[in-house]
Amino acid sequence: MSRSVDRFLDEQELFPSGHSASREADRPNAHNVNAMQCAACNQSEYLSRDYCRCGHYLRGQLEDEYLTWEKGLQANHKSMLEVIERKMKPMRYLIATTIPFMLVPLAQLTFWPDNFSIGSFLYWAPAMMVAGASAVIERFLKRPLVLSTFRLENYTFQSFLEERRYSLNEV
Repeated sequence: MSRSVDRFLDEQELFPSGHSASREADRPNAHNVNAMQCAACNQSEYLSRDYCRCGHYLRGQLEDEYLTWEKGLQANHKSMLEVIERKMKPMRYLIATTIPFMLVPLAQLTFWPDNFSIGSFLYWAPAMMVAGASAVIERFLKRPLVLSTFRLENYTFQSFLEERRYSLNEV
């Protein structure tokens, strides 16, 4: 599209004096938000152009970068999921150790209903403390996974471009 616009402007002589579309226009700065580097000629070119001035297909290059970024997001999420599952395994065993504390009051109520008192509910105190502590720890451990899941479910091409811009500004 940009070639046809340049040709139209040349034909209608709508360029300012001394400028022409046939002359190579200024290329964008390499760290410009709207620029990317052509893989064929290593020159900066605007994101809106489909083809570089050397003829290389820039849109395909940008789509390849996007697909690589998308696969990286999914791989990071999968590795984070595996790490968190390994960390959560001991927590599940810890919660399983509280089962006897939960069963004592129920057994007393079932087998000795005449001797049942409020004191037998004190057996639930350690179980509740362990379960509460493990719930807090689980929530703390899963926070990065929840954020990663949210990002994985809601990413768009626009978020790719924004992240790409931030990575260019860091260089």
